[in-house]
Amino acid sequence: MGFNKFVRSKLFFRHLIYAFAAAVVIMWVLLKMLDLYTHHGQTIRVPDVSGLFEQDVRKIIHDAGLRYVINDSVYDDNGVKGSILLQDPAPGTGVKKGRTVYLTMVAVMPEMVSMPNLIDLSLRQAISLLTAHGLRAGQLEYRPDIAMNAVLQQNYNQGAIEPGTLVAKGTAIDLVLGEGLGENLVAVPLLLGQTRDEAIEALLGSTLNVGNEFYLDEEQSGVLVYQQHPDPLSRRQYLRAGSSVDLYYRSPELFDFEAYLEEQLTVPLPMLFGKTPEEARATIEEAGLVAGDEIFEKNVDELIARVYRQDPEYDQDAMIRKGSRINIWYRSLVEFDLDLKTEPDFPNND
Repeated sequence: MGFNKFVRSKLFFRHLIYAFAAAVVIMWVLLKMLDLYTHHGQTIRVPDVSGLFEQDVRKIIHDAGLRYVINDSVYDDNGVKGSILLQDPAPGTGVKKGRTVYLTMVAVMPEMVSMPNLIDLSLRQAISLLTAHGLRAGQLEYRPDIAMNAVLQQNYNQGAIEPGTLVAKGTAIDLVLGEGLGENLVAVPLLLGQTRDEAIEALLGSTLNVGNEFYLDEEQSGVLVYQQHPDPLSRRQYLRAGSSVDLYYRSPELFDFEAYLEEQLTVPLPMLFGKTPEEARATIEEAGLVAGDEIFEKNVDELIARVYRQDPEYDQDAMIRKGSRINIWYRSLVEFDLDLKTEPDFPNND
């Protein structure tokens, strides 16, 4: 039988159909075997093992049909040493059976860093250099020295620490600074509503220390400063550099800080003496205050009127709550000596 005749025969078409059917069956079997091997359509939810120790993680991961590798460790002051801090894939992620979960553990030993040389640097430079090395400023102590705020000594554990010494990352380094000439008084910053870290940073920037700390709601994380002593709200407070400020904290989850700060925050009392009515009103408005009664004595015209008295009376250290009213009295220029170069002597209320 010739080839052309064979390919036209029923026998050829019958064999071709058998071969095609066999190929379909083989492909179907191979695909099914591949599905079984790869668990196609079957996923496992990655369990949450954060905060657990490896002995517990091992059983949980293996029981889920997965594997794990601890590929990194980091030091965390807030974490439990030896516990799992991070995992990849994240908890709840759908993965195939046998997938490897990569874990990051809280290091048992902290990372060590080299102590920089801070001697003769300014306080601001020293704080920046400590931060760059993963360290932080601790207590500030001032000693007589002509170089104000220059670092005279760097201490750790009540003793001097030499540059190059390895210390744990995050360690607080105490600084001995020169107090310069004079009393070296600094204004106490207003810290209400700030986090603990923000308050400490602000105090260090003002050359002051954190004193006693009180947690009024028994919460020690996520708290904000509720009160401070000395309190600069009523009037400016001054302390010698290196002095301490006590801090009181409350939790914003348990206390309405927004309303509290709105009520408590104050501004310096503005000095209005000698200003025109327009200038006085603008000054009051810019300070977040309200112009109260305006008394023009002898019906003086606004064009020649100047402030000669205000209530509350001006004091350079006085603070006033935002939204407060200031009453103003005006006189004509010809009725009093307007000398803005000297401290004004305000008339009494009589």
